[in-house]
Amino acid sequence: MTVRYRYRTPGTKVWWDSVQSWIAAAHTIASRRLSHHRNRALEDHGSVLPREVINLETDITVIENALYLLKYGYSDLCRPQRGKRAEAPQTRVIMDLMNRRKVLMDLEKSSMIGHNSKAFDEGFGKDCEP
Repeated sequence: MTVRYRYRTPGTKVWWDSVQSWIAAAHTIASRRLSHHRNRALEDHGSVLPREVINLETDITVIENALYLLKYGYSDLCRPQRGKRAEAPQTRVIMDLMNRRKVLMDLEKSSMIGHNSKAFDEGFGKDCEP
């Protein structure tokens, strides 16, 4: 049995325990009144998603939603402009999400081969010329 921990975004009372609830928490923070505190909370929220939580996620759609939010979402949450990304804490989170998406896509692809995998092993389409 996997033990899930609850995480809190620094400087807020927003708690989350999965990638899906992290996304919901981002929307909750972003819906607050415009202020310096809200902007700072969004910045902090973009960098606190731990790798352990990402690796527990099994739904590729949730991973892609989190990636979209970090790349194109709220301006204070998403990654900085080009040239400033190397030191940004969101870069680590984006890389972890992209790695998890690749793992899930590979698992999905290997499960889709099914009973016709013998055709691939025997050189299916070998006589086709490029």
